[in-house]
Amino acid sequence: MTSSDFNMLQLEAPRDMLQITDGTHPTEGAVEITNPATWIRTMVRHQKQAERDLKQLTDLCGNTIDRTDQRIQQIKEAYQTLAEGTRYIYDRANANLEIEEAWVRSELAAAANTYQTFAQNVWQEIIKRTQEANQQQISQALQLGTGQQCSGLPG
Repeated sequence: MTSSDFNMLQLEAPRDMLQITDGTHPTEGAVEITNPATWIRTMVRHQKQAERDLKQLTDLCGNTIDRTDQRIQQIKEAYQTLAEGTRYIYDRANANLEIEEAWVRSELAAAANTYQTFAQNVWQEIIKRTQEANQQQISQALQLGTGQQCSGLPG
């Protein structure tokens, strides 16, 4: 999503999980939405932030993500929900169709709640991974420090 003008929104198709982890971009182009409603900007901003959060998580975890972990499953499902909402907007705008008011009413609150849950789960996982890495570094430093002290003792 880029905003070249206050009254214009250039919406890119949302990326799927594989595209986020391998760094590729969607093959679809972008669609411009003139005078987008505030809720459209908000949904798109949530979905794009979710992409950045997922990228940060996968950069931190690499191949060590346990895809069977419940929190990881919740993150994946929440991202999919956000991406589907953005995809709906993208597809409707790309086909020059109006966005249905009934969809807006039912999905807008759900998308906001989904993003909140998604962000909380992603950041809890990032914090957990960061703390584990810090503990491992402290443990290694202590082992090195103890080893250096012991190696200087007369045998």
